[in-house]
Formats: sequence, structure tokens, C-alpha cells
Amino acid sequence: MTLERQKLTVCPLIDGEEHLRLLSFQHNFITRIQNVSNLQRLIFLDLYDNQIEEISGLSTLRCLRVLSLGNNRIRRISNLDNLVNLDVLDLHGNQISVLENLSHLKDLRMLNLARNCLTHAENLSGLDSLLELNLRYNKIRSVKDADTLPSLQRLFLSFNNISGKKSGAWPPLP
Repeated sequence: MTLERQKLTVCPLIDGEEHLRLLSFQHNFITRIQNVSNLQRLIFLDLYDNQIEEISGLSTLRCLRVLSLGNNRIRRISNLDNLVNLDVLDLHGNQISVLENLSHLKDLRMLNLARNCLTHAENLSGLDSLLELNLRYNKIRSVKDADTLPSLQRLFLSFNNISGKKSGAWPPLP
């Protein structure tokens, strides 16, 4: 179901659609994630380009595999504890300054945190399935734990403040 560019300020209650698997609220004015807890079979939730300040209201969506919250006003990564099946997490273009509350996402394969306010990339351990990590356009000075990610294939670090090798930092310099 697509409810894009509808000038919505809230997520409307969607009744009688308990089997819904894809829901898109792109390009609206939504400030809070709400009224989705009854959609327990939802696999793809897209709230790109809204005005959301906090990740919340998702605890019942245990089947969710793709969560897109890019271009919002989110400051902290939180309330993802029950989303253990998450495969893709897109948080680019927010105001996140600390990498936190991600280690339980064992199945996460793609994490996009480009265009945030990160100064350090750390607390990545536990993301054993992560294939791609996008950290472009932040203020990152050092990266820790990236070399402990067993599945990592693509790490994007351009347009940051990484200048030299510090102990345990990535990328290692010759």
C-alpha cells in the first residue's frame, strides 16, 4: 500500500489489512510512527522523507525486514529491540551522532547511516551478517570494529574526517 505525497501528518490507522506486507509513507509530514502495530505481517516499511524525530511504535513488527527512515529528524538509534529479522536499515540524512543499539540485529545485511552527525564509527560488533555499511558524509575521525565484521564486503567512508591511523582504526594504513 502506497500513501506517498498525501500531506499526511500522522500514520493513519489501517484497519482490515492485517496481511499487508508493504507500506510506504514517503514524502509526507509525519512526525511520529504510530498506528502500525496491528500490521504484524509487514515486511517493508518506508517512512522516507518525513519529520520523524524518534524511532518508536515498531515493537510488534517482528516480520519487518526493510525499514527506511532516511531524511527525517531522528537523533538516536533506539527501540529496534524486537526487529530481529531486519535485513535493511536505512537511516541516512538524519541527526544521529552515536552508533548504538544495533548489536542484536544479527541478520542485518545493509546499514545506511550516510549524511548524519557521526564522529566515531564504533559499537559495530554483533552485526555478523552485515555486508554493506554506508557512513559517507559524516564527521567520522576513526572507525573501530569494522575489521571484526565477518561478512562485510562494502564499507563507504568518503567525505569524513579520517586523517591517519590510530590504534584499531579503519582503514589501516601501510
